[in-house]
Formats: sequence, C-alpha cells, structure tokens
Amino acid sequence: MAEKRDHIEIVSLPEYATADASFVVSTLCSLGPDFFAHNEAPHRHEFYTIYWIKKGELTHTIDTVTHVVKRNTLFFLAPRQVHKMHFSEKVDGYMIAFPDAFMCLQEAANMAGIQSSLFINNQFSSVITLDAEQEKEFEVIVQRMMREMQEKEAGYETALHSLLRYFLVLASRIKGASMAAVPEQFAAHNSSVFLHFKNLIEENYHHLKNVSDYADQLHIKPVLLNDISKQLSGITAGEHIRNRIILEAQRYLYNTDLTAKEIAYKLGFEDPHYFSRFFKKYTNQSPSEFRDAARAGAPVNGLSAPIL
Repeated sequence: MAEKRDHIEIVSLPEYATADASFVVSTLCSLGPDFFAHNEAPHRHEFYTIYWIKKGELTHTIDTVTHVVKRNTLFFLAPRQVHKMHFSEKVDGYMIAFPDAFMCLQEAANMAGIQSSLFINNQFSSVITLDAEQEKEFEVIVQRMMREMQEKEAGYETALHSLLRYFLVLASRIKGASMAAVPEQFAAHNSSVFLHFKNLIEENYHHLKNVSDYADQLHIKPVLLNDISKQLSGITAGEHIRNRIILEAQRYLYNTDLTAKEIAYKLGFEDPHYFSRFFKKYTNQSPSEFRDAARAGAPVNGLSAPIL
C-alpha cells in the first residue's frame, strides 16, 4: 500500500543557497540533479522565485493547474504557492530567489505594485516570453548579479537590490501591467496596504476569516479595505479571504490523501460539515468531487484558476 500523503513539504531558501542565504542567483544546471528530482514532488517555497527557461521546456503544475513553459520565458512564483515541475532533459536557464526581507523596507511602497503584478495576481498569469533584444538585456542583468554574488566586493548587497529592482521593473513593463488611474501618492499607499493585506491573509487565514479582522490589523475601516481591494484586484477583500481558504483546501485535496474532515480541521473549521457546504457553495463541487476531477485532469468548477 502506498504511503499516505498527509503534508506538503516547505522549502527554505538556505536549501538552495550555496553561500548567501538571503539571495540566490544560479544557472539551473549548476543546482545539480537533486534540484531537478526534488522539484518533481509538490512543495512550497518560503521565498519569491523567478525562473528563466533559456532552452528546453518544463511542465509546471501550480496548485491544480498545469502549464507548459517553453524556451526563453520568465515565470514568477510567490511564497507558499504549491507547485511541482517536470523538466525536459536539455533544459537550462536561471533561478533567482529572495525572501521578503531582502528588499529594503523603504522600497516596499515603490515595489508593491510590481510585486502585485508579477507575483500576486488573480491567476497564474505571469509567464513572459522574451524577444531577442529583451533576452540580451535580461542576460546582462543576470550575469551582473552572478558576478556580484561571486566577487562580493564592497556594497554588493546594494548592487543586488538595484539589479533585482531593475529586473522586476523591466519584467513588469513587458507584462504590460498598469496601476489604477489614481493620484500617484495614493496609488503607492494603496498598493502597500493591499500587499500587506495579502501577506496578513497568508499568515492568518486558518483562524481569521472576516474582513474586519484584517482591517483592524491594518488600522483602517473594512469599507476602505474593500475599496482598495476592488480597485487593485477587481474583487473584494472578503473574496480574497474566501478564495485563499478554498485554494488551500484545493491544494490539500490535490496533493495529499487527507480526508475532507482532516482538511477542515487544518483550515480552522470546527464543523467539517460546514466546511464541505462552504467548499461546494463556492466551487460547485464537493471536496471529493473536486479531488476526483482534479486528479483525473478534468476541468474543475467554480474557481477555475488558482487565486493567489
């Protein structure tokens, strides 16, 4: 009998770092065979990850949706997303990885819109194909990052911060993301609030399920939090909370053998029957129906794409 899958592995940045655990930039091939074998099992990262596939292709399953990523593409993975990857034999490229703390606190407001665009969006849409000129420009940036990491001369961390910011700005421009048409100072503030809200959901969705709980932590009124959420993402704060709970349930149903009752308790529901009704209300499938359909590769109802 196969061993029961009852958890999803969490990977920390030092497991990929060879020297500096605060920032990683590396070719995929130099990460070694363990990296490729490890990534074929479902797992989560505790850090932001950028993959640049230079040649070959990979099949990438994020949550319950599978994507084929071909040569010369960038894709972006936010912390705590569940994913697994199957690489072709001739794949090569780069991996860039960094935690929240790597970006300077004073840059949080300026980078919030970019992070929301590339890493935190309503579906896994941050796959960017580069043309020949863009490839050259990104190659220069990545090679400069690798040189800074190797030589570690005075001020190299500042240089890495600047290079990473420039990399993300260029990627955001190519993706064509745009902020809502509001005055600049309010856009920066609202983006920062929204990103903080999304991070709070990640930390608390097991036990905080009301918009007012998060608004209190952000020191704003629930109606304002809803307005900011709708302005920047198109859906309310309550929908973000609900979607995050459903997404985690989907992750457990797809990647583990836990029962619906066990998953309900993991997600902070005291009544497993209420959890099942909650899940079916917003996905049009019972937990068991979702598990069977997702594992069979059939389209799933309700939330057709993962909500990050």
